[in-house]
Amino acid sequence: MEAYFDTPPHLPHGPDGIIVGHDAIIGSNITIYQHVTIAHGNVMIGDNVMLGAGAVVLPNVTIGNNVKVGANCVVVEDIPDNSTVVLSKPRVITRIL
Repeated sequence: MEAYFDTPPHLPHGPDGIIVGHDAIIGSNITIYQHVTIAHGNVMIGDNVMLGAGAVVLPNVTIGNNVKVGANCVVVEDIPDNSTVVLSKPRVITRIL
């Protein structure tokens, strides 16, 4: 089975580094930024979704409609409609010698 897109995706920075699993089902009006990975294995993405640069969608995940996934997020669970997913604030870990 090949990846299925309802409509062609919008790729603002071109196709460089974008990986799409061959069985992903992807709705219409999706925007995919650079270096996004959509894993192979039962991934469904709804309509009007934006995947930020470096985002990763792991297997067995459903992303609803009207969802924004922030840069470098790793999506490991289903995301409901009308949601925004972002990383928590980075934290500095200082190594004491």
